[in-house]
Amino acid sequence: MKHNNRFALNNKLQQVIHARHAQGSALPAVLVTVLVLLVVLGAAVGIGMSAGWLHLGGAGADAAPKTSAKTNGETQFICEGLISMPQSTLQSEPKVYTDMIIVGIDYAAKTGWYRGDFALSEGHKGSLKVNGTVATVMRPAMFERFGEMIIQEEFTLDSKDGKFVETLTFKGNKTRHMLKGTCAQINKAPFDAVS
Repeated sequence: MKHNNRFALNNKLQQVIHARHAQGSALPAVLVTVLVLLVVLGAAVGIGMSAGWLHLGGAGADAAPKTSAKTNGETQFICEGLISMPQSTLQSEPKVYTDMIIVGIDYAAKTGWYRGDFALSEGHKGSLKVNGTVATVMRPAMFERFGEMIIQEEFTLDSKDGKFVETLTFKGNKTRHMLKGTCAQINKAPFDAVS
């Protein structure tokens, strides 16, 4: 009987040792996997920062988007905006959604445009006025939309904080902000400059 108990105890002890050994051999594999993932993540962050795709910083003034470093020639911006588009009339419930748009400002020609839905476009540029850090682009219009006559479209872009606002003016001097968002200057790669 003692021999049987000793055999069962020895067998149980070997099972526990084997189980701990199996767990112990999995631990280094897990640690190696975690280490490899951290190295890959670090490399991806480094590449993103050096390419200018990723910016790490606090919410202070230095973290504000850099928009208009140059004020001569044409500069393009990419903006993420919240669009509030009325469905049938100005009083109707608007369709609200986010979208990305491209904005162009030509300081030398004193014009600007954006890829929008109304009067301003690359083919129908508006006139540019700059007041401090705020560029205002406006274009007269004369068409009906939302049951009202639109007489002007304009947008403002503040190069200090990247704030973008697109506004329609309707007959009777009613205005409506259609798009609000934040922009950042598009930096073209060196190979884009080759002609």
